Amino acid sequence: MDLLVRMATFVRVIEAGSLSAAAKQLRLSTAAVSRHVTALEQEVATPLLARTTRRMTVTVAGQQYYERCLRVLREVDEAQSIGRDGRLEGLLRISLPVTVGFLSGASLLRSLVGKHPGLRLDVRLEDRLIDLVLEDVDVAIRVAAKPPLSTEIVARPLSRWHRVVVASPAYVRRHGKPKTSAALAAHESISPVRDAATEVWTLLNGAATARVRMKVRCSCNAGHLLRELALDGLGVALLPHWFVAADLQNKRLRQLLPGWQSEPVEVYALYRASRRHEPRVRVLVEHLRAAYAESEQSA
Repeated sequence: MDLLVRMATFVRVIEAGSLSAAAKQLRLSTAAVSRHVTALEQEVATPLLARTTRRMTVTVAGQQYYERCLRVLREVDEAQSIGRDGRLEGLLRISLPVTVGFLSGASLLRSLVGKHPGLRLDVRLEDRLIDLVLEDVDVAIRVAAKPPLSTEIVARPLSRWHRVVVASPAYVRRHGKPKTSAALAAHESISPVRDAATEVWTLLNGAATARVRMKVRCSCNAGHLLRELALDGLGVALLPHWFVAADLQNKRLRQLLPGWQSEPVEVYALYRASRRHEPRVRVLVEHLRAAYAESEQSA
């Protein structure tokens, strides 16, 4: 058992990138983590890490040992599940975008725990980019135009959607409806946090593309507040269609320029390549894929 603990510690050191980062994740002292690694090096009679006061690198033997540790620990985890009749147990750390978490997080996670009552969940709502290794997150859902370019991260597509141009009826009564995409430039907009990209809206209509430089009246990094400001008539907004579908149906918002929409946006489940075979991660990702597919069919 001590050997498995040391193996698991060594894997965490490699994935965290340093002894101190691994110690923080494991809630151990750096000295304790160092002792685990040293004990392994003595047992295999070869250096696994090259350590200086400034940096740590993995030796060739260390990389080979890391890959074998992954296989051993995975086999042990699967062996331990034999008596559970396929039931999953343990902790899953999940990172969700704030808007997704508030709107559908509860139903997604409730159904997951209903199927696998042995799971414990540590859920974080955040829109920032995170380091899955350093922050010890198992799966993160992120919205992006393109998946991250990394061989260490797996990006599984979950869904694809577009943003549409909307405004409140009160705003339309005061300012009128734009007849063309170019006419949008005369309107005040509500946009995500202002930068060079959010000043220009890229809209598609079949093969046609329009890039409109907007007058940003208010910028915000929270989708819920952007929607509320649009409902209050502060300006036109470019929001996910699924996010405002109920408002459009109830006529609380009006879609401007029907047929025009943003470039497609992908929703991805991100997880470490080294954990792709872990049962908990695999089950969560498949659960998310099924849930998103069901929501698209019912939309």
